[in-house]
Amino acid sequence: MYTVGLDKLEGLILYSQQSPEGHKTKIERRGIKGKVIPFSSETKEIIFGSLLGDARLEMSPRSVNARFGFTQAESKKDYFVSVFDSLSILGLGNYRESSYIDKRTNKTSKNLNFWSKALPLLNEFYTKFYDGKVKIVPSDLSLLTPLALAHLVMQDGARGSSKGLYICTDAFSHEDVKRLTQYLSDRFNIKCSIHKTGGKHRIYVLVKSVETVKNIILPYMHPSMVYKLGI
Repeated sequence: MYTVGLDKLEGLILYSQQSPEGHKTKIERRGIKGKVIPFSSETKEIIFGSLLGDARLEMSPRSVNARFGFTQAESKKDYFVSVFDSLSILGLGNYRESSYIDKRTNKTSKNLNFWSKALPLLNEFYTKFYDGKVKIVPSDLSLLTPLALAHLVMQDGARGSSKGLYICTDAFSHEDVKRLTQYLSDRFNIKCSIHKTGGKHRIYVLVKSVETVKNIILPYMHPSMVYKLGI
């Protein structure tokens, strides 16, 4: 079954960005005063898989903490809302709808996006995933669990014409993609190659390993996204 619903955690108090006076702004949610609840393992895994995919972190010049942002096409609204609900502990407001001109088609398209609060608990992810302002594949991939891998595939997976599976890692360097490919092979026995497309590097899961991927991540896939596994 797809894993959702981490919004029942109680008593969260987090410290956000500094005020103009240099004091930390305290955000109270559902009150057990003075207690800080760390992210659950499920929350960390969803964040980790999403940062390998379409999510991003931002550290503004005046902030001491990072915030988490996530965008999906309107056509993926059901999945987007499930991520929004699962990460409610990040102190999300309402998500937004935006319109833009798709340069490939010159047509107007819509997407959905949200930003979290700036939170100290996100700083560990910022340190792992960013070299300056450039997003990288972390050297420590231990949080790339089946749940995290499911989110990576739901966000960046695409069926190949030969029934293999692409993971569109276009944003990362060749060395980053090699490290990620090696980890998939070592941890999950997923056989991959790297394809270069338009100067970008993508992971290609060989047809013989697609069934392996299905067995690993299908329990965590949102029903609207299983088509990426040929189901």
